[in-house]
Amino acid sequence: METGAEIVQAVQRAPTAPGCYIWKDSSGEILYVGKAISLRARLRNYLNPQDTKTQFLMDRAATLEWVTTETNREALILEATLVKKHQPRFNVRLKDDKRYPWICISMSEMYPQIFITRTVRDDGNLYFGPYTDVGATRNTLSLILKIFPIRKVRQKLPLPKPKRPCMNFHIGRCLGPCQGNVDPEEYARIVEQVRLFLEGRTEILETLVGKRMEEASERMDYEKAAMFRDVLANIRRATERQIISDPGAADEDIVAFAARDDDGQMVVFEMREGKLTGRKSFPLKGVLNSDPEEIMTSFVRDCYLNASIRPATIILPGKIKAKRELEEMLSENGRSIRITTARKEEAELLSRMAQKNAELLLRERLLAARMKDRSRGLEEIKEMFSLPEVPSVMECYDISHLQGSHTVASGVFFVDGEPSRKDYRHYKIKTVPGIDDPASMEEVISRRLQRLLAEDRALPDLILIDGGTTQLAAACRAANALGAGDVPIIGIAKQREEIYFPGEPTPRHFDKDSAGMLILRHMRDEAHRFGITFHRSRRNQAVMRHMVEEIPDIGVSRLRSLLKHFAEHSIEEATVEELMKVPGIGKALAGKIHGYFQNKTGAKTE
Repeated sequence: METGAEIVQAVQRAPTAPGCYIWKDSSGEILYVGKAISLRARLRNYLNPQDTKTQFLMDRAATLEWVTTETNREALILEATLVKKHQPRFNVRLKDDKRYPWICISMSEMYPQIFITRTVRDDGNLYFGPYTDVGATRNTLSLILKIFPIRKVRQKLPLPKPKRPCMNFHIGRCLGPCQGNVDPEEYARIVEQVRLFLEGRTEILETLVGKRMEEASERMDYEKAAMFRDVLANIRRATERQIISDPGAADEDIVAFAARDDDGQMVVFEMREGKLTGRKSFPLKGVLNSDPEEIMTSFVRDCYLNASIRPATIILPGKIKAKRELEEMLSENGRSIRITTARKEEAELLSRMAQKNAELLLRERLLAARMKDRSRGLEEIKEMFSLPEVPSVMECYDISHLQGSHTVASGVFFVDGEPSRKDYRHYKIKTVPGIDDPASMEEVISRRLQRLLAEDRALPDLILIDGGTTQLAAACRAANALGAGDVPIIGIAKQREEIYFPGEPTPRHFDKDSAGMLILRHMRDEAHRFGITFHRSRRNQAVMRHMVEEIPDIGVSRLRSLLKHFAEHSIEEATVEELMKVPGIGKALAGKIHGYFQNKTGAKTE
C-alpha cells in the first residue's frame, strides 16, 4: 500500500505515452480503469480532485499501475477489455452484458444454421446483437425460420449418409440439405437474405428476393419461383407495421440515457434505410457522480466495440471529447463510422422519444428491483424471527431527547416493506420525568397497544425497538401487561446492527446487507429521523417562546416564519446569513437573534 507521497511519486514516474491506468485499493481490488493519450498528464489530475467521484476514488485508492500502448486507439480497446473483465466499481459499465443473447449464423459450416447463443467467439461465424430482450430475440429467430427455408435441425452437415428430409422440407420451410443434393451456392443465397434481414435492410432484401423470383420464373423453375414469392410476401408482412420513418436517412443508431443514483438506462433506436427497425435497452451500473460525457463514452465503447454490425452514424444526446478516437476504433475495412448529435428535425424527434423511453425503462427496472428485494427481504424477516407468515404490517419506535429535556418518541409504520408515512406518529412522554429511555419506551408501547385493543384493530405483525436489552424488556413488559405478549418484539442496536431477542442477553448477528436487514435498518433510521425532527421542533418552539419575551422585535408573524423555516434544523446553530433567509427577518434582526443565542451559549459555558 502506497502513502500519499508514494502515489505522487508514482504519478511523476508515469510515462507520457498513451495507455491505461489502474487504481487499486489496499486489498488489491481494482477500483477504476482509465485510458489517456499521455498517462502522466492525465494522472496528475487525480492529485487534486475537482469532482466528487474522483475525490471518493482517491480516498480509497492505495496503489497505481499502468500499461502503455502504441496508440490511443489501442488504449481505448484495452480499457474496454479491462473494464469488462474486472467490472470496477467506479467505472460506468454495462450491467451483466455477458448474459445478453446473440443470433448466430454459423458461416463456418457448408450449410449454415441460425440459432441463439450467449457466447461470442472469433470462429468465423456471424453474430448479431446483443439483444436485450430475450423474448423478442426468440420471436425474431422464430420469424426468420418461418420466412426463410434455412435448416432448423442442429446437426453436422454434410452427413456421411444422406437421409430423408423432415417435415420442414415437405412444407417448404427448408431446402433439405440433409439429403446431400442441395447446391451450397443456392443455400448461401438464402443465408445472405437472412443476413440482410437481421441487418434491417428490408428494401434491399425485397429487391433481391423479387429479382431472384423473376429469374426463377424466366427459367421456368416455377417451384423455386413460388418459394421466393412466399419469402417476399412474408418479409413484407413482417415489416408492413413500420410507422416511423425518415426517408433518405442513412443507417443510424440514436442513443439516449437516463440515470438515477448509481443506476442508468441506455436506449438505442435503430434506424435502417430510414425506418425505425428496433429498440434496444441496456442497464448501466456505476453512474453515480459520473458526468454525461463519461456515461456516453463508456457506453459507445462497450456496446459497439464487439458489435458485428455497426451503423454508419451514431447520434448521441451530447458531445464527447473522445469522438475521434471512438470513430477510429469503430471504423474498419474502409467503412467509416460517424459520431454526432441530432441536427435534423426528424432525428431530434426520435432523440426525444428515445430519452422518454430511457426514463420509463429505468423507472420500471428500479421498481421491479425494489419489489423483488422487498419480497425477498420480507421472506428473510419471517425466517429470522420464526414468524408464522410473511409480515405485512411492521412498526418501529425510537426515543429522542436532549440532555433529558423535551423527551419524545416516534413510531413509523411499514406496510409490505414500504414506509406508510400517513400512519407515522409522534408521542410526547407524559409520565416519565428526566432521562429514562426504558420507562419512556414502556409508556409509548403501552399507549400504542392499548389504543389498538380498545378500537379492536389488528395488532402489528412485528414491533422493532431502536435499542438494546433494557428498552426491549420494557416494551415486552408493556405488551404482557395488556395481554398482547404474542406480538413479536425485537430490538436493533445502532452501532453493530445487532438484533436483540426477548429474554436473550446476547444479541444475534445477521448479514447487515441482506435484504431483510436492509428493511429493518430502514425502519430504524426512519424512526430516528422522524423522532429527531419532532424533538427539534418542540425544542425550537420552547426556545422561541423565551426569545419572543427577550427580543421585542419578534412578533407572532415572524415567530411563525421562524418555526416554519427551522422545522427540521436547530435555530440555535443558525448563522446570520441563514436567519436572513427567513421572510421578514432583516440583517439587523438576524444579528440580534444570533447574538441572543451566542450570549446563551456563553452563559452555559461559564
